[in-house]
Amino acid sequence: MRTFGRGVLYSIIVIAVLLLISFIIGDTVTLPWYIFIPLFVLVWALAVYQEGRNRSRQG
Repeated sequence: MRTFGRGVLYSIIVIAVLLLISFIIGDTVTLPWYIFIPLFVLVWALAVYQEGRNRSRQG
């Protein structure tokens, strides 16, 4: 369950960064699917990696 929470947190951070970039440039930021999907997978892979690292430290 922690991996899901961490993945959602990282996804929210990415969305906030894109929103900030949108405010700075004053235009809409659009991401094509071939950029969005790998970014999404990367964020969730980072969450899974972090959880695995935390488990190995505890274990």
